[in-house]
Amino acid sequence: MAAEKKPAVDEASIQRVLEDSAQIADKVVEPKSAEAVAARELAEATHRSGKVTLHLPDGATADVSKAQVYRVDDGGTLVRVPITDMTAGSVVGYVFDANRQLTQTIEIHLIEHTATTGQIRIWLDGRQVLDRKITENDTKAAANAMATVAMKQKPGSTEAQPLGFSFGKFNSCLSSAGVSSWVVASIGIACGAICAGTAGAGCIPCLTAAGGVSAGTIWFCIGKATR
Repeated sequence: MAAEKKPAVDEASIQRVLEDSAQIADKVVEPKSAEAVAARELAEATHRSGKVTLHLPDGATADVSKAQVYRVDDGGTLVRVPITDMTAGSVVGYVFDANRQLTQTIEIHLIEHTATTGQIRIWLDGRQVLDRKITENDTKAAANAMATVAMKQKPGSTEAQPLGFSFGKFNSCLSSAGVSSWVVASIGIACGAICAGTAGAGCIPCLTAAGGVSAGTIWFCIGKATR
């Protein structure tokens, strides 16, 4: 019997998810502003042009009317478009430069199997770069990594061990907030795999994925699970 694959999620990837989730929240453009409206119109025109090939399953659509717009580096814009009829967090990301030219597309599919397992698929510029099943082992590893990261950031803490951390409480807390723990694990794996060659936070595919979770919610649930 083959040994179970070691979880491809660690403290560094979880730290990145938390940082990028917080960072993208600070980059959001007010939805009703002229800037956001223009960006959504540009994304809609790009989508309708047929120049971008998406891989949506039957019945799913990219709903530009519900897109969120973010400012990224060098005057660029990220338009994060949710995909309907898929697990929350499934999105298409269109990245435009300051001259309104498309520079990158990111397509993320999240497919739930159970409350703690699922699958993530990612395409960059139409090329599939990740197709990964998320096991319960992955999800628990991500939760423990979060607890370790949280303890390291506590004032006066010099060493962190996720002692007393309850995976059940953590999973229940996230579920109450409408977030699946396996989704957080999948984002950590994606950020670690796709953005491994970039330093620090701010990798666009990771920002796009992390936009589906709230760093505040994760921190709150870590606290609930370690009490």
